Amino acid sequence: MSATNYVSTWMYVESPKEGGLYPQVGGLTTSQATQNIYWRCVYTFFWSAHAFLKKDGVKFLLFTNIAQLPVVDGIDLNTALADFGVELVTLRYTWAPAGSRRPWFNQYFLFDILDYGAARLAADDTLLVMDNDCLVVGDLSAAFDLARRDGALLITVDVSEDEDANGLSRRQAIDVYAEIGHERPAQPPEYFGGEFYGISGALLARLMPLAREIRLRNDALAATGNRYFSDEAHFFSFLMWQLGLRAPNANHIARRIWTTWKLNNTRDADLRLPVWHLPSEKTYGFADLFARLAAPKAIPADPARLQARLARIMGVGRKSPRKFVGHFLRAARRRLRRRT
Repeated sequence: MSATNYVSTWMYVESPKEGGLYPQVGGLTTSQATQNIYWRCVYTFFWSAHAFLKKDGVKFLLFTNIAQLPVVDGIDLNTALADFGVELVTLRYTWAPAGSRRPWFNQYFLFDILDYGAARLAADDTLLVMDNDCLVVGDLSAAFDLARRDGALLITVDVSEDEDANGLSRRQAIDVYAEIGHERPAQPPEYFGGEFYGISGALLARLMPLAREIRLRNDALAATGNRYFSDEAHFFSFLMWQLGLRAPNANHIARRIWTTWKLNNTRDADLRLPVWHLPSEKTYGFADLFARLAAPKAIPADPARLQARLARIMGVGRKSPRKFVGHFLRAARRRLRRRT
């Protein structure tokens, strides 16, 4: 039997009791308006994955905690995603740490996803889990092969040693590594993941028993008020450390690209990546693309032309003064609405 490659994203719908904080979008995460920001990203993510990967036999999975998807701007997501061949997988959130913080509350949902993957994937299968504000813009066959060969795709996020990454800096993580793993890193460990995880079925079979063991130690630290792995990327990075996977091998596959006036790190090399992570485009480029997809004739079918169009919409590859003006005007309108 041939191996199966899965590409997935996720959307966790929070209850009023949970109410996590996500600074990039503002507003209450329990409001439909705020959730729709993410649902538009979900739709455009799978649209892009289908456009670039449909010929390769890749399977698409949407992980969420609800059984019925909403209608957003007149688009019934149940029907629309089914048309892309997306399988809906409904999971409970059981991996929230004992010391759950409101900022980025939902991030440990990743480990419910990986638990599911460990039960479903054969050894040679691969699973890519991406944030829904990613776009697939190229071929991923090399990524699947690399995940099979190395077990995991490890992408470093541009986080300095003393920068707070969701409650814990890389330097502070040294103490947590020593406390939980009884081995003290000689230097701040790498910070893997955050928006892109790639893993083989073979490694998942080793990873999840270890994750359950480490979870108990991490929860014990959190319960006492000590520093702990406060987000899933710190936790995942530690698991990779424990498994001897300590160096990045997939920075050529995906990158976190900032595209605002104040924070902009895009470069020409981004146009050669098969995956773009675009966190500052949730309320800009993704909203524009979602609206454009209502008129599909306006979107080119040729992969090279399509990628070029997406680069213009998202501001990838070069700084765009026109796009900066659009960002500024929309941000100003949102601030004005909040005051009235």
